[in-house]
Amino acid sequence: MSVAYLARTRIEGEWTPIEYSREFTVTAPERAAPGEEFTIVFASAPILALPAFNRTLTDLRIAYRVSGEASVLEWDLRGGDTPGGREFVAERQGDDLVVRFEGTIAGGVEVAVPELVVTVRAGESGAVTTSPGGSGFDRPAFGWTREHAVNGQWDPFQCYVPVDAPVVFTTTLIG
Repeated sequence: MSVAYLARTRIEGEWTPIEYSREFTVTAPERAAPGEEFTIVFASAPILALPAFNRTLTDLRIAYRVSGEASVLEWDLRGGDTPGGREFVAERQGDDLVVRFEGTIAGGVEVAVPELVVTVRAGESGAVTTSPGGSGFDRPAFGWTREHAVNGQWDPFQCYVPVDAPVVFTTTLIG
């Protein structure tokens, strides 16, 4: 599924809007019994920061969300690259599960992001939905900090899903 973001970066101190989208594959069962444990897998397309704009990037992050009638029990990462020998990590940040990489990646180098594998327990009724996380530029759904290839300045690249165009990856009905 393609996710179109509201995105921006700073160039010479000025915020500049960017057209940006990413591809994701998210799997979850269509149905679950009340109280049943099941697995959700979030997979992101590889990251390729264009070298014309990104000499180096760091603090890469992708936020995902599991909402509705479920309890998140555990999560882990599977696969992916380890640029420079550094590992991706996954952590809970409020309502989001965030996959992060704090090492540096050279612009123009394609990086395979690990899958986020989440185990949840269904509630008694209703539904469990998955979506991009984040809520705005202050809590992005996707982004990094980059060294601009032309001016050498370090600036954020920030993306989130607009409130008026929400994205739902999957829905699992309980019952």
